[in-house]
Amino acid sequence: MAAPLSLGEAREVFDPLARYPRLALAVSGGPDSLAALHLLARWRVEGGAKLDVTVLTVDHGLRSSSREEALMVARMAASLGLSHAILTWSHAEGEKGGVQARAREARYDLMAAYCHAHDIPALVTAHHLDDQAETFLMRLKRGSGLDGLAAIPEVSSLAGIAVLRPLLDVPKARLAATLTEAGIGWAEDPSNVDPRFERARLRASCDALAQLGLTSEALARSALRLRRARVALDAAASDFLGAHGDMSEAGYCLLGRAALAAAPTEIALRALARAVTAVGGRPAPLRLAKLEALLAALQENPGKTHTLGGCRLQPIGDRLGVFRETRGARLPGLHLAPGARALWDNRFRVELAPSEAKPVTVRALGESGFRDLSSSSPWLAALPRHAGTTLPGGWRAGEMICLPHLGISTSSVGFSASFVNAAWLGAQGVTLATHR
Repeated sequence: MAAPLSLGEAREVFDPLARYPRLALAVSGGPDSLAALHLLARWRVEGGAKLDVTVLTVDHGLRSSSREEALMVARMAASLGLSHAILTWSHAEGEKGGVQARAREARYDLMAAYCHAHDIPALVTAHHLDDQAETFLMRLKRGSGLDGLAAIPEVSSLAGIAVLRPLLDVPKARLAATLTEAGIGWAEDPSNVDPRFERARLRASCDALAQLGLTSEALARSALRLRRARVALDAAASDFLGAHGDMSEAGYCLLGRAALAAAPTEIALRALARAVTAVGGRPAPLRLAKLEALLAALQENPGKTHTLGGCRLQPIGDRLGVFRETRGARLPGLHLAPGARALWDNRFRVELAPSEAKPVTVRALGESGFRDLSSSSPWLAALPRHAGTTLPGGWRAGEMICLPHLGISTSSVGFSASFVNAAWLGAQGVTLATHR
């Protein structure tokens, strides 16, 4: 029978989080995340780590009980002295086909936006050892490469927010035992046992797999060893990017074409994955097969423009430019109130000074705005057009009043913007989401 986690074990798991001044904790109401909430709150009080923690629950609306589950988490958070916010995902009624994947992506988008709006640098999730094993098997089935089989990273980045998974070495059964010992009930998601979903089918096969020696512990151990190889390859990719790439705070990057062509295939794939992930602002990892196809296309047709992951990859002299794609894409509009901050297009953190009397609408500068402003701004005129048109501008009453990026403004409006992935694509110890 599984044993609950002790306070000493909780300290060992959570102590590394103390370097962050503020944390958000994702809690759905299921046993895994509720155990994380209970353990983190206990560590925070008894372990002496007086961190500012906000609990986030996304009401996805996929079940009639989702709102009550979110409210249950809110009550538990309040009883532990923690603040709580419910984030609501709006989607079409009766939506089908890949809805779980879209809901997952929407959850992360909503939580990243909340973290930026409230100046929270890190998000903690309750992924555990069994999640790791299931992810390994699902990706093995798809023929994934090393990154996919390395499964879930302990630390990754989402729109400039660090995503931390401190429970990856803890079995699910021990998290459930921790709640049972504390007398805490939890909600069960029916999709966890619904055979229409791949993870549910894998869970139903756990006993048969264990008889073959394919236990969760064995599978997670393989993923851990593959992660060591991934770390080494990521370091090599960082070296390549540092030598042959430039990341602009205007949200685009340039890669040396000759160096990319001469690099080992694995390093070239990783460099492209980081560039596309950072510039495109997409939370979902890129498929390895699509990256391989992109690299082959760049080698076969080096003078052509290609697209992937919300990005346009275009040759510019001896370099390959990676820009946010606009054709067929809808760059968002955002209402920003005085004193507010927000995440725009999963790429830029935007802020409006409290001293402003009126809100602004944030949207892309666009072709006409870029054309009008570049004539009076040498910095903007020096930007590639595909980068300049996708910068966030501030608008009031249909008129563009400021382009805040790097202090450029047509007026004295207190509006600022910063590219959240400007710290060279994860080269400072945080691995951006890469290909599976």
